[in-house]
Amino acid sequence: MLTFVPHKINEDYKKVEFYRVNKELLNCEEYRGLSPTAILLYSLLCDRLSLCYSNELNNNVSKNKNHYYDENKNMYVIFTRMNLEEKLHVGKTAINSAFEQLKKANLIQEKRQGRNKPNRIYVGKTKSEISENFVNWKSENRTSGNPIFGYPEVRKSDANNNNIFKSKNKDCKYLDYEERDYSNYDWLDLYANKK
Repeated sequence: MLTFVPHKINEDYKKVEFYRVNKELLNCEEYRGLSPTAILLYSLLCDRLSLCYSNELNNNVSKNKNHYYDENKNMYVIFTRMNLEEKLHVGKTAINSAFEQLKKANLIQEKRQGRNKPNRIYVGKTKSEISENFVNWKSENRTSGNPIFGYPEVRKSDANNNNIFKSKNKDCKYLDYEERDYSNYDWLDLYANKK
């Protein structure tokens, strides 16, 4: 068993790789039926999809290898159920249940390839991605950007707009970290010099 070693204030926090979890899956009513396993599965599939995009955009796919898009230019990923079971530390039943939840939420579709080949998994867009009404999270001196297309840019955020969920979706609410609902709150009342 590993020994517990806490982080110290005088040490540099060494970053490790993380899977990104779409915050919309946690905040929108349409996705309330998703289990933590399904949300993590969607994150793994999105991570694999970003790798496919990266390979295609950087021409890292040799002529002998498969491209991960179909005849309609729809991107897909390949991930066997057995590999997902190992990665998520769950059994076959939990993986199958997570797939069903994601299908029901219209976040994935599968297409059989036959002959003992793994299914093509098409990763769907979330509600805000479809409407291009993206969540805008800001924090002080945060690095942002797309790692596929270049280096991240560092920006300084407006202190009055930190960590506010901005969405025009009626089902997605303005929530703070304690999940208090500020959907009907007039944010302009916060300014001291309001006229």
